[in-house]
Order: sequence, then structure tokens, then C-alpha cells
Amino acid sequence: MAVTRQAFSQDGSVDEYILSNTSGTRLHITNWGARVTRFIIKDGHGTERDIVPGFETYEQWQASLKIDDPYFGATIGRVAGRIHPSNNVTIAGKHCELPEIQPNLVCLHGGKEGFDKKLFAVEVVSNAQPASVKFTYVSPDGEEGVPGTVELSVLFALTEDNAMHIEYAGRLVDGIESMLNPTNHTYWNLTGFSEPTIHNHVCRLAADRYMATYSDHVMVPTGELLPVSNTALDFTTMPRKYSEGLDTFDKQTVRGYDHIFAASESPVENIREVARVWSESSGLRLTVLSDQPALIMYTGNWISDELVGKYGVRYRNYAAVAFETQRFPNAVNIPEFRSQVLLRPGEVFGHCVVYKLDHIW
Repeated sequence: MAVTRQAFSQDGSVDEYILSNTSGTRLHITNWGARVTRFIIKDGHGTERDIVPGFETYEQWQASLKIDDPYFGATIGRVAGRIHPSNNVTIAGKHCELPEIQPNLVCLHGGKEGFDKKLFAVEVVSNAQPASVKFTYVSPDGEEGVPGTVELSVLFALTEDNAMHIEYAGRLVDGIESMLNPTNHTYWNLTGFSEPTIHNHVCRLAADRYMATYSDHVMVPTGELLPVSNTALDFTTMPRKYSEGLDTFDKQTVRGYDHIFAASESPVENIREVARVWSESSGLRLTVLSDQPALIMYTGNWISDELVGKYGVRYRNYAAVAFETQRFPNAVNIPEFRSQVLLRPGEVFGHCVVYKLDHIW
């Protein structure tokens, strides 16, 4: 069978679904947060590697949250990214107050208990190739301060060419207006953490613009799009190792890459390549394709070195990189992008992203 299920928690309330293909690649996803827990693939040497961070069990994951929460592998929602000011958001003509997750009225990744910490209903869509499983969560009216009852389904598929396809579909079940902007927060280390950081990973982006941020609110977007040329954010002119740019940032604030790159200004009909990263030592290459306008590239700048995960790996700053495709963060407070994240009766929210693995040699 291409999809198997196994217990992920001791009490049996949380499961892990394993999608496999004929080349032996396995994708593990748990219904807790529709979260990717393992991606196991053979590297260029023929050695199996698990190239995403995480923890062995649900209980170990819960214990890790007391130390740090990097959102490993999670489905993020209702709204990914930072919203500022969190206490002055207008939806359906009403004033809404969202939880302050970071200082100075910044809400992050859906609030105190976003979709990443919810149990999703599960449907095995296909046991054939490609294997696919759909996860669904209904967020009630007012959850984390957002009005309207919203249903989100997230379909994961693993193809024969070692690609993880994710398709989001959202709708407003009840209410007159809400907002929705989910993403996936899987991190990748293409050496399977045999190299403890991604410093030697090489990256290329298709985005030649980035979104400016406020000087007094670190990484809160203003809506202004600026060219990446002649900045440390230029991965478009030519591929670069992360080590060439990580040391250019203020270690007390940003530390590394956590920037909003613009692949377009609005969602497009067809997916296209937005990022590519590879490891010359493992021979693995990851290509990210998306139909979304924004790509947030986050190099794990704040991962605690107290986190010990699968196989006894101790994670740390820059242990892995996440590519979060989505509508623009803070769009609800940016007039020119606000309509991208609003959801009204009869509308269907759609978002597709593909993380495809292959070899460079």
C-alpha cells in the first residue's frame, strides 16, 4: 500500500500517515497540525536521509514546545506571517483584536494556538500512485480573534518523481467575511543534518523583489516592493551559498534570512519555479514551485540549540531552511494587497505548492 497509518501518540489520538512511492521515498505527516514529520529519500550516494527536522513522537513534540517552537513541518493558519498592529484589524466592518505573539503588537502564524496545534480530520484519498491524504480543519467563529467559521482542507501527495504536492482549499462556512492565508513550514537540510547547518547549501530564487519592513518593527512588512539587486537578498542574478550572506545581518534582530520575496503581485493560475536549493555534498536538490505571489525564505535563525530531535540530532541556528509560499504577510493591513487574504461567502481559496527533490549528480 502507498499509504499506511501508525500511532504517533501514546493514547492513540494522534496518528502519522506514511506516503511512499516505488523508489522508496517516504513522506510522513501527522494529523496534529497537518505537519510533515519526516521526508526520507536516497541522496546522490544512495544513502537514505531524513531531510526535515522534527521529533519522534507527539509527546516529544509537546515537550519541545516548552523550549522553543520553530513550527517544524506545520500547516500554518488561519493567517501565516506577521500582522501588525494586532489590536487594530478590521474584518467585516468590525474591529478585531488578534493575540500578541511577538513584542509591540505583532501577531505571528495564526496566534497562540493556530492551525499548527489543531487536530485535523483525515481522509486517505488514494492508495495508488501518487499516494495522497487530505487533512481538514474547521476553525470556529472568533478563534484567535478572527471572525467567521472557516474550513480548510490540505491535500498532500507524494509523486513518483519524489515531489511533495500540497493543495489548499478554503471556504467560509458561516459569517460575512473572514481572512485566510495558510502556508507550510517544513524546513529542509539536504544533508540529513550530517552537516549541522545549511551554510554550504546553494540557493537560487526566481524573485527579483522583496517587501520592505518597518524600521521599528523587525520583519513587519510595509507593502513596498523593492529590487533585490545590489543587496544581500539577491539570489536571482546568480546562485549563492547561504554562508555568503548570513553574516551580513544584525545578530540581535534578524540574524539571517527571514525575508518576503515577491514572485508576483497576485496569485497566478499556473505554478512556476520560485526557489531552488541544493547540497553539493549530498547531491540532493530541492525545487519549490508555487502559484502564490510571496515566498518567505527563513534560514532557521532562532532555532534553539536546546532542541534535540529525531536520531538524537541537536538543532541550532541555521540548521535548515523553510520556503513558505503564501499571499503577502500583513496584507489585511496593506490596502493594495488586502483583498488577497479576505474570504467571503461563495468564494473558494486556493493555493498550490510543490517541493520536488532530485539529484544534481
